Amino acid sequence: MTTETSKEQFAQGKRFLKEDNMDRALRAFEKAYKEDKEDPDYLSYYGLCKALRAGEIGFGLELCTKAIKKEFFKAEYYTNLGKVYLAAGNKKGAIKVFLKGLKFEPNNEEMHRYLVDLGFRKDSVIRGLGRANPVNKFLGILFRRTLPEIFKKKKKGS
Repeated sequence: MTTETSKEQFAQGKRFLKEDNMDRALRAFEKAYKEDKEDPDYLSYYGLCKALRAGEIGFGLELCTKAIKKEFFKAEYYTNLGKVYLAAGNKKGAIKVFLKGLKFEPNNEEMHRYLVDLGFRKDSVIRGLGRANPVNKFLGILFRRTLPEIFKKKKKGS
């Protein structure tokens, strides 16, 4: 059962994680997890730290996956699972998870950054032409920059 203490530990863990202090984050998330082993937040973040800091990849995958099964709509859980896949050396799995997470939060900068770092790119606009073809380059830039702006303006005016 989630208590005030476990909530405080979880909040501290997230702060330590932002500060890149994995040892302290792991300890804080572990305390929160031990108080409530069913809370999806605790599962996801403890699993992430167990995989990245303690090297327990299998356990981390299990916990992160369990969190997603409980609350499949939270993009941060997909980010955590993707990071665990990367720690396991599973680039394809990480890409798949990040793409799935973007369905729930399309503007998630962290997942986009990971996908770019992993070299993931969408298909070219005209598949018959090469990616380097000037027509494909122009259309790709046009669609990527112009179309989202058009849709944003429509939503604001509605």
